[in-house]
Amino acid sequence: MESTPVLLLSLLILTFSVSASATTVRAIFTFGDSIFDAGNNHFNKNCTAQADFPPYGSSFFHRSTGRFTNGRTVVDFISQFAGIELQKPYLQAQIEVANGSTKDYPSNGINFASAGSGVLHDTNEDLVVTPLQVQLQQFQTLIDQNKIDKQLLQNSLFLFESGSNDIFNYFLPLDPPALNPDAYVQAMLTQVGQFMEQIYKLGARRIAVFSLGPVGCVPARALLPGAPVDRCFGKMDQMVKNYNQGLETVVKSIPSKYPGAVGVYGAVYDIVQLFRAIPKRYGT
Repeated sequence: MESTPVLLLSLLILTFSVSASATTVRAIFTFGDSIFDAGNNHFNKNCTAQADFPPYGSSFFHRSTGRFTNGRTVVDFISQFAGIELQKPYLQAQIEVANGSTKDYPSNGINFASAGSGVLHDTNEDLVVTPLQVQLQQFQTLIDQNKIDKQLLQNSLFLFESGSNDIFNYFLPLDPPALNPDAYVQAMLTQVGQFMEQIYKLGARRIAVFSLGPVGCVPARALLPGAPVDRCFGKMDQMVKNYNQGLETVVKSIPSKYPGAVGVYGAVYDIVQLFRAIPKRYGT
């Protein structure tokens, strides 16, 4: 479903907070999973994690666009609030440049997110999704080849959200991880830290990092061995909380660790729990 008014308001405030220290946002570059994916998986014909059929896209675009929602994503709302055109998926832009239907890559940003991906490289690799590390490589290639104006990056917003697939997959019975939950979360945060360092080196200065929601409450958790069917999966949500806490620490360290950069943490988990606690207040 599309974002509810309170969540949207929170995200708009987040966008304003990030952009207030500089001029108007001219472009948005997005990295992550299905929460942000604008259709990259759709243009990856080898990928089996798809949203190219009804009811996806039915309430806004009136057709499936590869977004894993019936309408717009959070990134779409933020783009509209910033007054810029919705960003194309990287793979779509790449195809259009390659076949000559357009000369240059978009100047309003690019969406690199891939549904089903995680911060760990191997997460859902059997689905042929695009891992975070490859998303970063795609962006770096455009920078190295001067396909993106480096001056544009100074007035761009960088959005990041990933990790729910990693944590969900931790509990899959067919391939149990070798690490304990704390070590697994730390491995995830190490990848996030490396991503932040690289994205800064490539020119990112305004970075919004979104926490995970309560992954242990998604309906699919009931299919996992040992998971409750009448309440949220506490062990899974504890990993989410630990990961989110680490994310917030990463964000708070951005100004001191990366001169000239500003980071904002979007507390999605807390907002979703508020909706769950008092649903009538928010029309759900």
